[in-house]
Amino acid sequence: MSKAFIPLIAFDGSRDNNFTTIRIVLAWLVLYGHSYAVQKVPGIRDPLNEIFQGSIWVGEIAVNGFFAISGFLVAASLIKRGVIDYTISRVLRIFPALIVCVFVSVFLLGPILTNLTLRDYFDNPKTWDYLGNAVAFLKMQWSLPGVFESNPRDAINGSLWTLTVEVRCYLFLAALTFLGFRANRVWANILVLLVFAAGVLSYESIPLLGTNLKWSRPALYFIIGVFFYLNRDRVYLDYRIAIFAAVMAYFSFGQEWFDYVFPPALIYLIFYLAYATKPLSTDAVFGDASYGIYIYAWPVQQIVAQSFPGQTPYFNTIVSSVIVITLAWLSWHGLEKRVLTYKKVLLGHTSSPKSLMGIGAFLKGKVTGSP
Repeated sequence: MSKAFIPLIAFDGSRDNNFTTIRIVLAWLVLYGHSYAVQKVPGIRDPLNEIFQGSIWVGEIAVNGFFAISGFLVAASLIKRGVIDYTISRVLRIFPALIVCVFVSVFLLGPILTNLTLRDYFDNPKTWDYLGNAVAFLKMQWSLPGVFESNPRDAINGSLWTLTVEVRCYLFLAALTFLGFRANRVWANILVLLVFAAGVLSYESIPLLGTNLKWSRPALYFIIGVFFYLNRDRVYLDYRIAIFAAVMAYFSFGQEWFDYVFPPALIYLIFYLAYATKPLSTDAVFGDASYGIYIYAWPVQQIVAQSFPGQTPYFNTIVSSVIVITLAWLSWHGLEKRVLTYKKVLLGHTSSPKSLMGIGAFLKGKVTGSP
């Protein structure tokens, strides 16, 4: 099939894409961008910021890319499989690895790295408050008592704030089903456009998301990703459009019209690279380690910064990358991938205890009327 003017819908159900590769690259770019924050050296600045001309920074591009992909893929999950399958999938993908990360931070890294006595560390209410980060829905606690206090940033994991936005986006999208989001495409598009308009006119009025203005940009990319999925039969992938999008994205840096041009250009490029380029064997060879890279990068970078003060951000990037990629690989193959297999059990699709099968059948029965 020619790679010119292929609608996105042509790839429905196909696993031959580069989403895993793109997510891993995006997660690593967050690591790279954060190296300039956690290992500051006077006179050394991220050279990419010169290209971006203050419009954005590489970590923000990466996070926004994550949200665009997420909006596209979870909209597919919700529409095709229903609310229950969608919810279980999201819970299994986000929370097991996050819970492990939070518990490792509190009960392993904290006691080893704190400058307090163990008794003072565990007597401090902030230590126990940090466990609330595993919920990902509540207000995040950034620091642990006596940990990283000599670093430029004392946060134990500054990346986790996006998971709060991610979870709330999932919940918000699921809530739209009660307004008929799954009924038909026309109505789904109307709902998405109403949400978009509300975000432009009065972002603070949007339930779940409007409480923090910082969340507006990733939420925007998420909703555009949903919009791309709904209209995938009208989004055509072509190398000429991709080149045009890349050129427009580049020339938008430093311009007043950046916010209007860059988001759709970036999202188009992501989907072009995902579907219209040769699929790599990342899943088979390495696995989807993107989430592990994302959640473990910051604490590892903080440890490197504390262990090697005075080193450059480049040093932090290289050393941290080796450690983080290893941890992420272990997290995917040892935990995340295995936990995902329980979705079928929870839905009653495989041989499992009768109680679980009954729950799955009951829950599925609640949504059999959905289109």
